[in-house]
Amino acid sequence: MTNISALMAEEQRRQAMLGGDIAALEALLSEGLVYVHSTGGRDTKTTYLNKMASGSLKYLTLSFEDLQVHAAGPGEMVTGRMSADVIIGGQSKAIRSLFLTVWMPELGADGQQGLRMLAYQGAPYPV
Repeated sequence: MTNISALMAEEQRRQAMLGGDIAALEALLSEGLVYVHSTGGRDTKTTYLNKMASGSLKYLTLSFEDLQVHAAGPGEMVTGRMSADVIIGGQSKAIRSLFLTVWMPELGADGQQGLRMLAYQGAPYPV
């Protein structure tokens, strides 16, 4: 995962979330990840991946729209809208949110330098 843009990383993240690909998500997420959901819940890399792996969080549909990239020192921030149909704790839910992600260059567990998502912040978006 070297020399990819934040937009490419977002698409890789979307595909991994939709496919439940824990290994791909693990490679994309920073060890220091702070993930704040649009519901106000908060996860670390470990707790987020555990939810995905256990099936307590499953994405049935997922799309990102109106993505914009903003410079952030050595990294990049991405803003946009997310629409998803998910299963959370066994219950179906439609999510529409605005989001901000922060992507920073980091050395991954595989020894490769690349962008890793350090932070995610979602906010409810009225339909």
